[in-house]
Amino acid sequence: MQALHDTAGDNEPGIPAEVAQQAVQWWLTLRGAPVSARQRAAWQQWRAQSPEHEAAWQRIESVGRQMAGISLPLARATLAGPHAPRRRRSVQLLAGLVVAGGSFALLRQTPAWRAWAADEVAGLGEQRRLALPDGGAVVLNTDSAINIRYGSAQRVVQLVRGEILVQTAADAQRRPFVVETALGRVRALGTRFTVRERAASVSVEVLQGAVELTPARAAQATQRLNAGEQGRFTALQAHSTGALDDAAGAWADGMLVAARMRLDDFLAELGRYRRGRLGCDPAVAHLRVSGAYPLADTDRVLAALTSALPVQVHFFSRYWVMVRPA
Repeated sequence: MQALHDTAGDNEPGIPAEVAQQAVQWWLTLRGAPVSARQRAAWQQWRAQSPEHEAAWQRIESVGRQMAGISLPLARATLAGPHAPRRRRSVQLLAGLVVAGGSFALLRQTPAWRAWAADEVAGLGEQRRLALPDGGAVVLNTDSAINIRYGSAQRVVQLVRGEILVQTAADAQRRPFVVETALGRVRALGTRFTVRERAASVSVEVLQGAVELTPARAAQATQRLNAGEQGRFTALQAHSTGALDDAAGAWADGMLVAARMRLDDFLAELGRYRRGRLGCDPAVAHLRVSGAYPLADTDRVLAALTSALPVQVHFFSRYWVMVRPA
């Protein structure tokens, strides 16, 4: 494998991505406990196999020293099994840092880092239900991450990435409950609601109660949404987008519900729950999909489409799938 260019300096060797991943795997393994004498011997043997291995090890040790204060996500990655989603994400993130020369300060500014270091994470295709400190609850949808920040003045859930469903609870201290996003805030007014980060906006669906939307750069441009309504906001404006459909929040129960949804839109939504590319031929994009589909088995959903519509599903690989005319 060709070594990627090392941005740390021309006097240091480039490190292939494969070697960087091996170094990270060893580093995470040795941080765990217990480590056997055989494992330590194998690690030393790996280091001695080539100068690239030793350079990668020195690089990940340097990264580790810079990350000394990031104990919680590192501990979770260390304790996770070798094939666990959190472990895989950690290896990819840290290996990229090793290849890039250990520019940790730049990495901390990226969305990938913020999601990796978040308090709670849901992997691709996963929904996670969590209890909040006040008796409320939050459900994380696929590929989502949050931080939980409860203080004396307010209760805050920071949406780092993805989508959540929140069920608030009464607070004895009467602290406001807020979901913070990069584009603004959603204040709960005794409610159950969803918040989803999109490409250039944030969408909100109110299932019970009411919420107040406040754009980050236009605090005066607030928008109230009541039960049965949905809305959207950017950093500069907030507005209502009409009534909810009957399927709002169905993902929290592991279902994708469609009512005459365009096939291309349906596949775009389904693609959020599986790895790789899920494409739609323009010739069938206009076809309509209705029904309730289990998100835990996206291959099963694709098979069901071939029974309901004049389409075929072509698997070019495990991670590249196209829906075409039958």
